[in-house]
Amino acid sequence: MTAALSGVVISVLALVCLGIPGGAIAIAIVYSRRSRQRHIAQLAAWAAHYGFQYWPRDQSALGLSRHPPFTTGSGHEALDVLRGTFRGVHLHCFQLRYHVSSGDSTSTHDYQVVAISLPAMRPLLDIAHENALSRRFDKDITFENRAFNDRFKIASPSPRYAHDVIHPRTMEWMLADPRARTIRWRFEGAWLMTFRPGGLKPEEIFYYAEFLHQVLDQVPKHVWSDG
Repeated sequence: MTAALSGVVISVLALVCLGIPGGAIAIAIVYSRRSRQRHIAQLAAWAAHYGFQYWPRDQSALGLSRHPPFTTGSGHEALDVLRGTFRGVHLHCFQLRYHVSSGDSTSTHDYQVVAISLPAMRPLLDIAHENALSRRFDKDITFENRAFNDRFKIASPSPRYAHDVIHPRTMEWMLADPRARTIRWRFEGAWLMTFRPGGLKPEEIFYYAEFLHQVLDQVPKHVWSDG
Protein backbone atom coordinates (compact mmCIF):
# COMPACT_ATOMS: atom_id res chain seq x y z
CA MET A 1 0.00 0.00 0.00
CA THR A 2 1.36 3.44 -0.92
CA ALA A 3 2.06 6.08 1.74
CA ALA A 4 -0.70 8.32 0.33
CA LEU A 5 -3.28 5.55 0.38
CA SER A 6 -2.17 4.48 3.86
CA GLY A 7 -2.77 8.02 5.09
CA VAL A 8 -6.26 8.06 3.61
CA VAL A 9 -7.11 4.69 5.12
CA ILE A 10 -5.83 5.71 8.56
CA SER A 11 -7.84 8.93 8.43
CA VAL A 12 -11.00 7.16 7.35
CA LEU A 13 -10.60 4.45 9.95
CA ALA A 14 -10.28 7.17 12.55
CA LEU A 15 -13.59 8.63 11.39
CA VAL A 16 -15.24 5.23 11.53
CA CYS A 17 -13.95 4.65 15.06
CA LEU A 18 -15.39 8.00 16.07
CA GLY A 19 -18.77 6.87 14.77
CA ILE A 20 -18.87 8.97 11.61
CA PRO A 21 -20.72 6.88 8.93
CA GLY A 22 -19.22 8.82 6.03
CA GLY A 23 -15.84 7.28 6.81
CA ALA A 24 -16.95 3.83 5.67
CA ILE A 25 -18.30 5.28 2.43
CA ALA A 26 -15.08 7.18 1.81
CA ILE A 27 -12.87 4.14 2.23
CA ALA A 28 -15.08 2.14 -0.13
CA ILE A 29 -14.75 4.87 -2.76
CA VAL A 30 -10.96 4.95 -2.41
CA TYR A 31 -10.62 1.22 -2.86
CA SER A 32 -13.11 1.17 -5.74
CA ARG A 33 -11.19 3.82 -7.64
CA ARG A 34 -7.86 2.14 -7.03
CA SER A 35 -9.28 -1.22 -8.11
CA ARG A 36 -10.64 0.32 -11.32
CA GLN A 37 -7.27 1.92 -12.06
CA ARG A 38 -5.51 -1.43 -11.66
CA HIS A 39 -8.09 -3.10 -13.87
CA ILE A 40 -7.61 -0.49 -16.62
CA ALA A 41 -3.83 -0.92 -16.44
CA GLN A 42 -4.13 -4.71 -16.71
CA LEU A 43 -6.43 -4.52 -19.74
CA ALA A 44 -4.22 -1.92 -21.42
CA ALA A 45 -1.24 -4.25 -20.97
CA TRP A 46 -3.26 -7.19 -22.35
CA ALA A 47 -4.30 -5.14 -25.37
CA ALA A 48 -0.73 -4.05 -26.06
CA HIS A 49 0.49 -7.64 -25.84
CA TYR A 50 -2.02 -8.89 -28.44
CA GLY A 51 -1.94 -5.82 -30.68
CA PHE A 52 -5.43 -4.62 -29.71
CA GLN A 53 -6.71 -1.13 -29.05
CA TYR A 54 -8.29 -0.42 -25.67
CA TRP A 55 -10.74 2.20 -24.39
CA PRO A 56 -11.92 2.20 -20.74
CA ARG A 57 -15.27 3.52 -22.04
CA ASP A 58 -16.58 3.90 -25.62
CA GLN A 59 -20.32 4.32 -26.12
CA SER A 60 -20.07 3.65 -29.87
CA ALA A 61 -19.75 -0.06 -29.04
CA LEU A 62 -23.41 -0.09 -28.01
CA GLY A 63 -24.38 0.09 -31.69
CA LEU A 64 -23.44 -3.56 -32.13
CA SER A 65 -27.02 -4.71 -31.53
CA ARG A 66 -30.55 -3.31 -31.33
CA HIS A 67 -31.98 -6.15 -29.27
CA PRO A 68 -31.83 -7.31 -25.62
CA PRO A 69 -29.73 -7.16 -23.55
CA PHE A 70 -28.46 -4.09 -25.44
CA THR A 71 -31.89 -2.45 -25.15
CA THR A 72 -32.83 -3.69 -21.67
CA GLY A 73 -33.07 -1.21 -18.82
CA SER A 74 -31.46 2.24 -18.93
CA GLY A 75 -28.15 4.04 -18.52
CA HIS A 76 -26.33 1.75 -20.94
CA GLU A 77 -22.52 1.86 -20.91
CA ALA A 78 -19.82 0.14 -22.95
CA LEU A 79 -16.83 -0.44 -20.67
CA ASP A 80 -13.40 -1.94 -21.31
CA VAL A 81 -13.75 -1.88 -25.09
CA LEU A 82 -11.17 -3.94 -27.00
CA ARG A 83 -10.79 -3.94 -30.78
CA GLY A 84 -8.37 -5.94 -32.88
CA THR A 85 -8.16 -8.82 -35.35
CA PHE A 86 -8.33 -12.57 -34.85
CA ARG A 87 -7.94 -15.15 -37.61
CA GLY A 88 -8.20 -12.44 -40.26
CA VAL A 89 -11.43 -10.73 -39.14
CA HIS A 90 -12.27 -7.88 -36.80
CA LEU A 91 -12.70 -8.86 -33.15
CA HIS A 92 -14.71 -6.58 -30.87
CA CYS A 93 -15.09 -7.14 -27.10
CA PHE A 94 -16.50 -5.10 -24.26
CA GLN A 95 -18.54 -5.09 -21.07
CA LEU A 96 -22.14 -3.99 -21.48
CA ARG A 97 -23.64 -2.40 -18.37
CA TYR A 98 -27.18 -1.20 -17.75
CA HIS A 99 -29.50 -0.49 -14.82
CA VAL A 100 -33.00 -1.74 -14.06
CA SER A 101 -35.24 0.17 -11.67
CA SER A 102 -38.10 -1.38 -9.75
CA GLY A 103 -39.90 0.77 -7.23
CA ASP A 104 -37.30 2.36 -4.96
CA SER A 105 -34.50 -0.06 -5.86
CA THR A 106 -32.09 -0.13 -8.83
CA SER A 107 -29.99 -3.10 -9.91
CA THR A 108 -26.92 -3.10 -12.15
CA HIS A 109 -26.42 -5.75 -14.83
CA ASP A 110 -23.25 -6.60 -16.78
CA TYR A 111 -22.66 -8.70 -19.88
CA GLN A 112 -19.44 -9.71 -21.57
CA VAL A 113 -19.75 -9.24 -25.34
CA VAL A 114 -17.42 -10.87 -27.89
CA ALA A 115 -18.06 -10.32 -31.61
CA ILE A 116 -16.38 -11.05 -34.94
CA SER A 117 -17.11 -9.33 -38.25
CA LEU A 118 -19.18 -11.01 -40.97
CA PRO A 119 -18.38 -11.21 -44.70
CA ALA A 120 -21.58 -9.23 -45.43
CA MET A 121 -24.44 -7.47 -43.64
CA ARG A 122 -27.22 -9.86 -42.70
CA PRO A 123 -30.54 -9.79 -40.78
CA LEU A 124 -30.99 -10.74 -37.15
CA LEU A 125 -30.65 -14.42 -36.36
CA ASP A 126 -30.67 -15.15 -32.63
CA ILE A 127 -29.76 -18.58 -31.27
CA ALA A 128 -30.81 -19.14 -27.66
CA HIS A 129 -31.76 -22.19 -25.61
CA GLU A 130 -35.18 -23.48 -24.75
CA ASN A 131 -36.47 -23.77 -21.19
CA ALA A 132 -39.81 -24.63 -19.65
CA LEU A 133 -41.13 -21.07 -19.94
CA SER A 134 -39.93 -20.43 -23.49
CA ARG A 135 -41.36 -23.73 -24.73
CA ARG A 136 -44.75 -22.72 -23.38
CA PHE A 137 -44.95 -19.01 -24.16
CA ASP A 138 -42.37 -18.03 -26.83
CA LYS A 139 -42.85 -18.56 -30.54
CA ASP A 140 -39.76 -19.36 -32.57
CA ILE A 141 -38.77 -20.85 -35.91
CA THR A 142 -39.19 -24.62 -36.11
CA PHE A 143 -37.02 -27.09 -37.99
CA GLU A 144 -37.49 -30.68 -39.13
CA ASN A 145 -35.22 -31.98 -36.36
CA ARG A 146 -37.36 -32.43 -33.24
CA ALA A 147 -34.37 -32.84 -30.90
CA PHE A 148 -33.02 -29.55 -32.22
CA ASN A 149 -36.34 -27.77 -31.69
CA ASP A 150 -36.50 -29.06 -28.12
CA ARG A 151 -33.08 -27.65 -27.24
CA PHE A 152 -32.71 -24.44 -29.28
CA LYS A 153 -34.84 -21.32 -29.64
CA ILE A 154 -34.27 -19.64 -33.02
CA ALA A 155 -35.57 -16.13 -33.78
CA SER A 156 -35.28 -14.17 -37.02
CA PRO A 157 -37.50 -11.91 -39.13
CA SER A 158 -36.49 -14.11 -42.09
CA PRO A 159 -37.27 -17.84 -41.68
CA ARG A 160 -35.65 -18.52 -45.05
CA TYR A 161 -32.40 -16.94 -43.89
CA ALA A 162 -32.55 -18.94 -40.66
CA HIS A 163 -32.96 -22.21 -42.56
CA ASP A 164 -30.15 -21.29 -44.95
CA VAL A 165 -27.75 -20.69 -42.06
CA ILE A 166 -28.93 -23.56 -39.86
CA HIS A 167 -28.99 -26.47 -42.29
CA PRO A 168 -29.14 -30.17 -41.22
CA ARG A 169 -25.36 -30.54 -40.83
CA THR A 170 -25.22 -27.44 -38.62
CA MET A 171 -28.08 -28.74 -36.49
CA GLU A 172 -26.16 -31.98 -35.91
CA TRP A 173 -23.05 -30.00 -34.97
CA MET A 174 -25.01 -27.78 -32.55
CA LEU A 175 -26.58 -30.79 -30.85
CA ALA A 176 -23.19 -32.49 -30.45
CA ASP A 177 -20.99 -29.54 -29.46
CA PRO A 178 -21.07 -28.79 -25.69
CA ARG A 179 -20.29 -25.10 -26.33
CA ALA A 180 -23.20 -24.72 -28.74
CA ARG A 181 -25.51 -26.27 -26.16
CA THR A 182 -24.61 -23.62 -23.58
CA ILE A 183 -23.39 -20.47 -25.40
CA ARG A 184 -25.89 -18.02 -26.85
CA TRP A 185 -24.98 -16.28 -30.11
CA ARG A 186 -26.46 -13.89 -32.61
CA PHE A 187 -25.99 -12.75 -36.21
CA GLU A 188 -26.92 -9.10 -36.61
CA GLY A 189 -25.86 -6.58 -39.23
CA ALA A 190 -22.09 -6.80 -39.69
CA TRP A 191 -21.43 -8.97 -36.64
CA LEU A 192 -21.64 -12.45 -35.19
CA MET A 193 -21.63 -12.08 -31.42
CA THR A 194 -22.00 -13.90 -28.15
CA PHE A 195 -22.79 -12.49 -24.73
CA ARG A 196 -22.92 -13.91 -21.23
CA PRO A 197 -23.78 -12.35 -17.85
CA GLY A 198 -20.85 -10.89 -15.94
CA GLY A 199 -17.85 -8.66 -16.45
CA LEU A 200 -15.23 -8.80 -19.18
CA LYS A 201 -12.59 -11.49 -18.63
CA PRO A 202 -9.70 -11.20 -21.10
CA GLU A 203 -8.73 -14.84 -20.53
CA GLU A 204 -12.07 -15.87 -22.09
CA ILE A 205 -11.96 -13.68 -25.20
CA PHE A 206 -10.16 -16.06 -27.55
CA TYR A 207 -12.22 -19.02 -26.32
CA TYR A 208 -15.43 -17.30 -27.39
CA ALA A 209 -13.84 -15.87 -30.55
CA GLU A 210 -12.71 -19.35 -31.62
CA PHE A 211 -16.22 -20.69 -31.05
CA LEU A 212 -17.71 -17.89 -33.19
CA HIS A 213 -15.28 -18.75 -35.98
CA GLN A 214 -16.45 -22.36 -35.85
CA VAL A 215 -20.05 -21.14 -36.07
CA LEU A 216 -19.08 -19.03 -39.08
CA ASP A 217 -17.40 -22.03 -40.72
CA GLN A 218 -20.76 -23.83 -40.68
CA VAL A 219 -22.49 -21.16 -42.78
CA PRO A 220 -22.83 -22.01 -46.51
CA LYS A 221 -21.00 -19.60 -48.83
CA HIS A 222 -24.16 -18.69 -50.74
CA VAL A 223 -25.58 -17.01 -47.61
CA TRP A 224 -23.09 -14.16 -48.05
CA SER A 225 -23.91 -13.58 -51.73
CA ASP A 226 -27.71 -13.74 -51.47
CA GLY A 227 -29.54 -10.43 -51.53
